Parts: sequence; C-alpha cells; structure tokens
Amino acid sequence: MPKPKKPDPDHNLYRRGETWWCRYVLAGIEQRVSLRTTDVKAARRARDRLLRDAAAQREGRGPEPIHKWEDAVEAYLAIQETLVRSGSLSARTAARYETSLIQLSETLEGTVLTEITTATVLDFVIARREDDLSSSTIRNDLTAWSRVLSVAATLGWIEINPARNFDRKTYIGRDADLLNPPVDAEVQALFEEVATWSEDIADLIRWLRETGMRLAEGLAIERGDIHPDGRHATLRRGVKRNSHGLKTRTIDLGRAADMLPRLPLRGRLFPSLSLDSAVVSTRYGQWRRQRQGRENREAAAQGRAPVELARFRLHDLRHAFAIASLTDDPTCIYRLMEHLGHSSVRTTEVYTRFLRGEGAQRRYTRDPNLFGSLPPLADIMLQRRA
Repeated sequence: MPKPKKPDPDHNLYRRGETWWCRYVLAGIEQRVSLRTTDVKAARRARDRLLRDAAAQREGRGPEPIHKWEDAVEAYLAIQETLVRSGSLSARTAARYETSLIQLSETLEGTVLTEITTATVLDFVIARREDDLSSSTIRNDLTAWSRVLSVAATLGWIEINPARNFDRKTYIGRDADLLNPPVDAEVQALFEEVATWSEDIADLIRWLRETGMRLAEGLAIERGDIHPDGRHATLRRGVKRNSHGLKTRTIDLGRAADMLPRLPLRGRLFPSLSLDSAVVSTRYGQWRRQRQGRENREAAAQGRAPVELARFRLHDLRHAFAIASLTDDPTCIYRLMEHLGHSSVRTTEVYTRFLRGEGAQRRYTRDPNLFGSLPPLADIMLQRRA
C-alpha cells in the first residue's frame, strides 16, 4: 500500500525574484498577491492568513480583523498600568518602556502586526546603531517591543514574536564589545568647543569625566549630597536599582571638588539642565551632528576633506574615568567597582580586558595634567587620618 503523500508546505506559493507571492482562487477568479517578504516562513504564515480570509468569504463570513502596531501598544499599556498598580512592575521601568515605545512608534506606526518580521527588527537595530545608541539602549527598545508583541500573541493577533526571536547576541552584542572611550586630549577638545555653545553642558562634561558618575546621577546631584569636607558626596538620586532597592553609595569627588565653588550653593548642581538624561543626551547629540554638518560644509567650500570629529556619548566619559583610574593604578579595581556602583567586579573587569587588548596603548595617551582619576589609596588613608 503506497504511503500517503505529505502535504507540500509551500503550496500556493511561488517567487518573483526574491519575493514570495501567493496564488489562490476566489469567486472563480485567480488571485495573485505579493506577500512582501523574502522569508519563506513569513510567507507561509501570510499565505495561511490569506487562505483563511478567502475561506471565510466563501462561507459568507467577513475576513479576520486587521490589527496594527498602535492597537497592540494600546492593549499593552492597559496591562502595564495594571502591573504598576499591583507592584509587579516598577513605575521607573514602565517609564523606560514607554520611552522606547515612542521611538518604536516613529518606525512602526500604521504597520500591520503580521507584517512585522525579524527583518523589520534588524532594520530598526541598524538604524539605532547609526544614531550611535548604546547596546543597552537598543536592548531596552527590543524588550519593550517584545512585551507589546507578547500581548498581541496572547490576544491571537499574531502567531510569533519577532522581537523575542531576534538574535540579540549576534546583531547587538554588549556595550563592552564596543568600548572605545575618548582619550584625555579628545575630552579636553570637546570641553573647550562645547563651552562656546553651552557652559552648563561643558561643566557637566568635566564633572562626569572627573567623577565617573552616570549621566542621571550627575544631573540629579544636589549641594546637600556633598559632605562637609567638600571632598565626598553621597549619591541617592539617579542611581540604578537592584532587587534590594537603591544602590546608594558615597564617592570621592577627586578633582571635581575644585568645581564646587562656582556651582550653586543650594539645590541641584546643574539646575539649568533637564533631570531627564534622555533629553540632555539628545540635546548634546543634536549639537554634535550640527557641528559635524558645519565642518562638512566648510570643507566642501574650501575644497578639502572634512575633519571627522570625535564621536562619543556622554556615558563614555564614565568609561574614560574608569580607564584612566586603572591606567594610573592597576590595583584599584575593587575600589573602582565600589566607586562606579557595580554590583559585581566582573562588570568592572571589562575595563581591564580593554586595557589588555585594544586599549593597551592608553598609558601613552593618558594626560594627568588634563583630568584626574580615582584618588590613590594613600591619599584616601591620609584623609581618613585627618
């Protein structure tokens, strides 16, 4: 007895070039529809939906409703609000997801959910990389994206979650893999040029480089956080959270203490700048792109090649502080871990790996006359005795 033939998984499918099309009959007329994908698995899913809609029309039923990105976002936000009220999701995390959803909606608004594929995700990741966003920011965006599509899948609007299935390790990697902090001369050049545009941001740049603070920590620090000795500060705001709450810590300000006399005596040290680190980062990024644009136009007018300005984020100043500290004192890694607020020394060890590899030349570019680093242990011991 002959074995029954297995159904052809690609029935009703054919290709024009690299794009998949679907062929079927409706009301006695052959229909040929582009599925607008080069992925055979996505084509099969799109074909199945078309055939289900055709069957529904033959039976006098309407086609399946079409759900778009904004429908899924609305459904997710309703669930997120419930999670925040119940304490299952922190308000801060929810706000971070909403920030990512704003960015995602600029790309996906009006997009039918079933048309979102891993290729869509890859295009978004490439665009975010070109905007010089960090790996952690892109990962946050994809997490928010995945949460929205998970709700859509639960509601039966989609069958798979492309954002969850996307290979983040291959296409995003870790920030540590892309570590390239600016050297002291580059930071000094940036400081001098930014000062002609915004003295407040120039002061912030020096403060971040001298302290190694996160941007949110630097924006939130207040005069009341500075100790009476004027050399130390306790960070309570803008710090990262863990399962036990805030990672409040006390740090040595190093040379940043010399800036205190010209900073406000009450309230925030940088009151003219937004508390929202995303706003400040965006403002800085816009200035940097405009500055490069001016250089490109001037070079074209003068018939020369444009000078490519150093490209680094405000967060890279924290990396520059860490690299300088380990260059000045290779034994300071545990003190550096506590200073930076890392929960594990493994996180801090990324800087030692950098110095053993691509950053091996950093000791030649280190200029202690321009910027400081983590104070030596001997100085700390003297301060304690005093």
